Amino acid sequence: MSRVIHVRVHGLAEADRGSAHAQFQRLAASREWRAEPPWLADSGSRELFHQLYFAEAADHWLREHPGARPLSAACFLRVAGDETDALALVFTLRDISERFGVGVTVRDPDNPIAKLRTIELAAGRLPDGAALEAIMVRRPIFKRVSRAQRIEMYPPRALGSAFGTRDGSDGERRTWSFLVHGMRDSRPSFLEAEAEAMRIWRGLRFLD
Repeated sequence: MSRVIHVRVHGLAEADRGSAHAQFQRLAASREWRAEPPWLADSGSRELFHQLYFAEAADHWLREHPGARPLSAACFLRVAGDETDALALVFTLRDISERFGVGVTVRDPDNPIAKLRTIELAAGRLPDGAALEAIMVRRPIFKRVSRAQRIEMYPPRALGSAFGTRDGSDGERRTWSFLVHGMRDSRPSFLEAEAEAMRIWRGLRFLD
């Protein structure tokens, strides 16, 4: 079942616009998406659809948040059966929020996990100051890579798994782990863990 995730970015300095878009595009291009990769629309977008989409989003933002700073960028992503797409988008946005000190709102109303239906980030942190990983589920997320194979991604706080144990060097518990072809490993972030898992899978699939 597909669903649509809506993103709003606010508080981005004009001087950081180019760098923020470049970083977003770099992270989006670093992985394969089940549907089309995400994009960011803003007042400087050249594509007509992006221009119209941002104009409507910016108008709605000001009506919904009177007195707030104008919207800086917006996008949406259609998630079609791959939950890692949704996670990759959220962690990409966390990187942008943290790197450029901006606010990000992610609305995923059809997410089966209630606490993930609306996520607010400010400078990469949740409203209570905690890291994003604090609200992640405590079960593995499965990424289907072929009809017969899948990769298991383990959140930092996964229950019932050696991967859920706390690493002394990872005080905020951002480290994600994965299981692919019976091999287990960890990386400092979701995007890095997923990239390494895919690298291993691609390298070993020809041995099947």
